[in-house]
Amino acid sequence: MARIVKEDEYAIKCNEILNVAQQLVFTKGFEQMSIQDILDELHISKGAFYHYFDSKVALLDGLMDHMMDDAEGLLRPIVEDKNLPAIEKIQRFFSAGSRWKTDRKSFMLDLLRVWYTDANALVRQKQEATYLQRLAPMLAQIVHQGIAEGTMKTAFPDQVSGMLWGLAQGIEDDIAELLLAETPPGDALQRLKSIMGAYAEAIERILGAPAGSLPLADVDMLKEWITEPAGEKRA
Repeated sequence: MARIVKEDEYAIKCNEILNVAQQLVFTKGFEQMSIQDILDELHISKGAFYHYFDSKVALLDGLMDHMMDDAEGLLRPIVEDKNLPAIEKIQRFFSAGSRWKTDRKSFMLDLLRVWYTDANALVRQKQEATYLQRLAPMLAQIVHQGIAEGTMKTAFPDQVSGMLWGLAQGIEDDIAELLLAETPPGDALQRLKSIMGAYAEAIERILGAPAGSLPLADVDMLKEWITEPAGEKRA
């Protein structure tokens, strides 16, 4: 029993460190964040920190796993839902993350301004690799289901799933570039629609899914990103 308590205490403290580190990455950038910043936030010693992470690189690995756990917790129920056809699972898989970000629009815009700086190039690259490793198998599970249902056609479901995640990352990068423009274009909504439409078409073709079966763009959600609430201005 004592061992279980100690393991629980270890996990709690480890998560406290990771939560603070994640917030500092969002606000300062990974390269600018120091271990001392974490110590100051948590009021702990270096010895206490190194009990959980022996280096900043080890912290980065832990941070990626921590962020991935959050993403997987959001997406896994969709993948495992026995009542959903594969086409609907793909739609929900991509829209769930988009909805989560849209509900936190102001925070996400601030985050994107930091996330796409050189200071976070390493952590961003690490995140993309980690997400591919852990999310591509979930997509593969959906694709195998789609093949069995006859709504998808590909001879390479596992390899295609990795490509799908690459496309998802491309969507995010293209949208971030548009949203972070110093002066957003007047046709921003149409451009967002075009980006989402182009990627949806590409995904349908890769999966051998019927044309128009994977509309990734939710127009109302896209409008939320380019409509500033009263009193809110872009930095």
